[in-house]
Amino acid sequence: MRIVSFLPSATEILYAIGLGDQVVGITHECDYPPDVRTKPVLTRCAFDSERMTQKEIDDEVRRLAREEKSLYEIHDEKLRQANPDLIVTQDLCHVCAITPREVDRAIGILPGKPKVVSLNPKLLEDVFSDMHLLSDITDAQSGKLIEQLQGRVRDVLKQTLPLPKVTVGCIEWFDPIWRTGHWVPEMVQLAGGVEMFAEIGKSSRTLPWDELQEKNPDILIFMPCGSSLEKTKQQFQRAADKYEWKKLKAFQNHRAYFVDANSYFSRSGPRLVEGLELLAEILHPDYFTNMAPVDSYLRID
Repeated sequence: MRIVSFLPSATEILYAIGLGDQVVGITHECDYPPDVRTKPVLTRCAFDSERMTQKEIDDEVRRLAREEKSLYEIHDEKLRQANPDLIVTQDLCHVCAITPREVDRAIGILPGKPKVVSLNPKLLEDVFSDMHLLSDITDAQSGKLIEQLQGRVRDVLKQTLPLPKVTVGCIEWFDPIWRTGHWVPEMVQLAGGVEMFAEIGKSSRTLPWDELQEKNPDILIFMPCGSSLEKTKQQFQRAADKYEWKKLKAFQNHRAYFVDANSYFSRSGPRLVEGLELLAEILHPDYFTNMAPVDSYLRID
């Protein structure tokens, strides 16, 4: 089977269930596992975000949304060359990946009609369901892997249930401030915390500074969407002067952290389980040690 993935998390799932050799096209943001970098890139972004501040990116995203334009475009000729039997895409966030509308437009140029699977996960269990779905469609064997991942989730929950709950705020964007949504509040809950700003399974939203200051959680975790640990540090430094972060309890008690959101929180793939273990270590360091992946988070001094 020839598979095109228009979603980085789907690419990670396809590789995890043993279908990496059948992937014939990816997005410009697919970077894991490392072997995926050898695959043809079929998409491009409508603007160069690498040279922009978070405020500029937010403004540009809003402008394109108002004009009903896609943030990402498909290379028609490269898609034609890939000639997929299966296309995996999403309908969860039109900011994070290729939109269904753009996929529909692009497949119109293909000589055949590939099967299109659109993923829409909002919870951790949805991610496991997506793994089952792709396995069923492709005849892959993933049952054992999914059971192992679910077992790791249960292990974390079993250990955190009797622990005292800490209040947590997860920040998805610095300028303007956004709080997280979808599976992240659930991960916080499983890791023994209470997310102060977000609801499980709901979309992210902007977060007024007054609300952040009023609720003032014990722990703040900065996980800007799609950003690595190093990029998160740089983005925070650019926007640090806009708000009085040092007045918040988390900063005063040295319980504010940067994390590698791109690897462990932004993508609805298997590595969310590692993100959960990372959260457990941050929230309850006296009970969880050596759980987080190496170089996956950093305390802000």
